[in-house]
Amino acid sequence: MAESSRPTRLALTGELALAVALVLFAGITAAVIGSAFAGPATPLALQVVLAQGLIILAGLYSLLRWRAIPWSAIGLVRPQLRDLPRGLTVLLVVFLCNGVFAGLVMLLSPGALEQHHARLTDVAGFLVGGLPLAAIAALMLFVALYEELLARGFLLHRSRLLLAGIWPPVMLSSLLFGLGHGYQGWIGIAQTALVGIVLARATLHWNTLWPAIIAHAALNTVALGLLLGA
Repeated sequence: MAESSRPTRLALTGELALAVALVLFAGITAAVIGSAFAGPATPLALQVVLAQGLIILAGLYSLLRWRAIPWSAIGLVRPQLRDLPRGLTVLLVVFLCNGVFAGLVMLLSPGALEQHHARLTDVAGFLVGGLPLAAIAALMLFVALYEELLARGFLLHRSRLLLAGIWPPVMLSSLLFGLGHGYQGWIGIAQTALVGIVLARATLHWNTLWPAIIAHAALNTVALGLLLGA
């Protein structure tokens, strides 16, 4: 069932605000759950990430049902074999963009990148320290799934109705995606927004979320593996 009429700009803005609020609520609730049930028996990542992901998926399901938007409209279509090489291509583009970004940061703000990496290492060790790489990869696939459904799915879909053209919606949805990673500092926000731009453009080009999901999961897995020396 598709939407019966095109929503107003005010309604679209409200939906974007609801999606952002959903991310904040999921993050806070997951942190509370993780703190309440923290223990050596269960890695913190399994509690926090699973709780956050399930809350976001439940909230997203409610938003889609409310607006009568099918999952296929936000890019969740049947996966195909060609999505794998597409995802790896997107991953290479992300690596290139990150390399250029890191070079600019090192040039303009010496020392800032090292502080950023130290912060990420602390976060990575706190969340997934002790987990084998295979478990981290599986967890990051789940993270990529719910983050892409929200960011390159719902946010991008509604941004395209709110703003004309290709790049304005790509930039808006990527900025919101970047702000959702504010705990990483300004470098993390900018870097995540840059990754979001690449993933959003790829999603619009192929009309499917799967290449972005694959690239996102691989990027997180490689990054955590390098940070933790796995």
